[in-house]
Amino acid sequence: MQTAPFFGNFNFLVEIEDLTGDSRSVVGGFSQVSGIASISEVVEHRVGNSSAPLKLAGKTRFGNILLRKGCTSSGELYEWRRRIENGEDDRRAGSIVLLDGGLREKARWNFYEAWPCRYEAPEFDAADNAISIETLELCVDRVERVSAPTLTTPKGLSS
Repeated sequence: MQTAPFFGNFNFLVEIEDLTGDSRSVVGGFSQVSGIASISEVVEHRVGNSSAPLKLAGKTRFGNILLRKGCTSSGELYEWRRRIENGEDDRRAGSIVLLDGGLREKARWNFYEAWPCRYEAPEFDAADNAISIETLELCVDRVERVSAPTLTTPKGLSS
């Protein structure tokens, strides 16, 4: 019996299409990524005089992706949010890439038609010596998990 290896959740990359002027951008050292989710509504339908309803899959929604990273002098993510605030339709594809201990890609979650729906500046506290963390929330139309050996990047991102 072959067992699947498990990987830590601390080696990952965030790629966002053409954010820094190239086709594939690793955009900073993120401390946390959350919210990658696929949720289908449950539609109950009673068939005939059956006492138990039949449960069918309804509309599927995808969770917003929350990115947290240490604040740096780089402003690409904030500028992307500013373009949305100014009424631009600036949607991008991207990936969350899981790496193993040797920093080799092992899984990828591709997201599509993403745009930043919320930016949160760091909290400031003169009595604290923690790293300043900025938060960017991405609204996405679709997310798909791609695993080795069929790893592919979303359309718009080149390998």
